[in-house]
Amino acid sequence: MKIFSSALLGVLAVSLLPALAQQPAAPTGKIHGHVINYTGQPQPAGLICLSTDNGVTVAYTFPVDSHGNYSGEAPAGMYTLVFRMPDTPPSLWIDAINNITIAAGNDLEQNDDMSRQAFIDELPDEQKKELEELKKHSAVAQDQERLIKTINADLSVVAQDLKDSDASRTTAVRGLGKTAGPAEIDAKAAAIRNAKCTEAESLTLKDLQTIKDSGLSADETTLWENLGRAQAGLKKYGEAEKSFSRVLEIQASSGSPKPDVQAFANAGLGEVYARSGKTPEAVKAYDLAVQFDAAHAGRYLRDEAFIFMQAGNAEAQVSAAEKAIYFIKANGLLNKSGVDLAAKHFDLPANCVQAYQKYLSLAPNGPYASEAQAVLHRASKGTTASK
Repeated sequence: MKIFSSALLGVLAVSLLPALAQQPAAPTGKIHGHVINYTGQPQPAGLICLSTDNGVTVAYTFPVDSHGNYSGEAPAGMYTLVFRMPDTPPSLWIDAINNITIAAGNDLEQNDDMSRQAFIDELPDEQKKELEELKKHSAVAQDQERLIKTINADLSVVAQDLKDSDASRTTAVRGLGKTAGPAEIDAKAAAIRNAKCTEAESLTLKDLQTIKDSGLSADETTLWENLGRAQAGLKKYGEAEKSFSRVLEIQASSGSPKPDVQAFANAGLGEVYARSGKTPEAVKAYDLAVQFDAAHAGRYLRDEAFIFMQAGNAEAQVSAAEKAIYFIKANGLLNKSGVDLAAKHFDLPANCVQAYQKYLSLAPNGPYASEAQAVLHRASKGTTASK
C-alpha cells in the first residue's frame, strides 16, 4: 500500500536502519542509484527495498545516504523496488517501481525520481500545496543566486576598470612612446579614464537597480564606493558626493560600522570637495578619514596634498603637504628614539619635539593634534607652548 511522508522534504535527520544481513545463495547482481524526493532535491534519508510480492514484504534493504545515494546486492531475479522511511509501517511504502530485473554479475543503475509527474499527481492535496510553495521559494532563491553571480562578475570588471583608470597616464605614456608630448599624453590618458569610468558607472548603476527591483537584501557598500570613484573620474562631482555620502549612511545604519570603510568614503568626499573648489569641506573630510583609519594616515594626508595639487589649489596643497610631512616626520623620530612609550614621562630628541610643534602650528585642530599634544606633554623637555 502506498503512503506519503513529510520526511520526504528532507528537513528532518533520522536514524537509518542498517542493511539486513541477508546472504543470498543464488548468483547475485548489484544495484545502485539515486533517490530524488518530490521537491526535486536529493532525498537525504530512507530505505530502498527489494520485494518479490509487490511490496507486501521486504526481501532486501539498502540505506539511502545523506546525498540520496544507495547501493546493494541481491540474487538475480525480478523485483519491485520500494522506497520507505525507517518508521514506515510494515507492508506500506512511499514509492514503488515494478519489474526491476537484477542480472547475475551485473550492476544495475535504478534511480527513484519522486518528482515525476505520475508521483506528484497522487500526492494528497495538502502536500501538493506544500510543493507549490516550495517551488516558489526555490525559484526566488535561484533567481537571487543568478543575480548575485551576475553582480559579482560585474564587480570584478568594475574593479579592473577602476584600476585601469588610476593607471591611465602610465598606460598612455607606454602606448604613445617617449616622443609623445604632454598634451598628447593628457588626451590619451583622459580617453582611457573616461572609457573605463563610464563602463564602471554603467555596470554599477545597473546592479544597484537590479537589487532594488528584485528586493534582494544585500550590502551595497562596495557598489556605492565604486560608483563614487567612477563618477569622480568622470568629473560628475555632485553625483559622486551623493554616492560617497550613501556609503556613510549605510555604515551608520549598519549597527557595526567599519572605520576603514568610513575613512575611504570620507577620503572620496575630500577629493570631490577639493576638485569642486570647496577647500574647507575637503580638509574636514580628509581629517575625518585620518581619524577613522589612523593606520593609513600617511596615505590620506599625501593624497590630500596630491589632489589639491591636481586641482590647482597651491595654498591648500602646501598646507596639506606640510601637515603630512611634519606629522610623519615626528612620528618616525618618536619611534626611532627608542623611548618607552608606556612611561609617564620621557625625553624626546629636539628635532622630534620641533616636528610635533610644527605640525600643531599647521593643524592645531587636525586629526592628530590631540596625539601630538599628549606626546609633548609627557616629554620632560617639552616647551611651554606644548603644555
